[in-house]
Amino acid sequence: SRSEHLCKEAEHKQAALDAATEADTTAQKSVDRQRAAVKAVEEALAVQRQVLSRVEADAARAAQHRHEAAEQTRVARVAAQAAVDEERKAREELERVGPRAAELSR
Repeated sequence: SRSEHLCKEAEHKQAALDAATEADTTAQKSVDRQRAAVKAVEEALAVQRQVLSRVEADAARAAQHRHEAAEQTRVARVAAQAAVDEERKAREELERVGPRAAELSR
């Protein structure tokens, strides 16, 4: 009968609606999971950017410290060389003047 046919058609449509609703719910859950995953990755990336910023600042300070230490070393070497040169000149002068002083003291 026509009513039976319409009832069966309604049942099929209801089953199709139920399947579409389930597919929609599944898809929405998948979207929610993906959004949560993206949010977690973005948060981790923000933390990594902060870590990178600190590491870069530490590296810049270390480079500055190395530069300052190199400059202090250069200044110390120049001073040490000047002291060596001065001592050499004083010895040469003593060697030059020493025999004459010994003569005069006799």
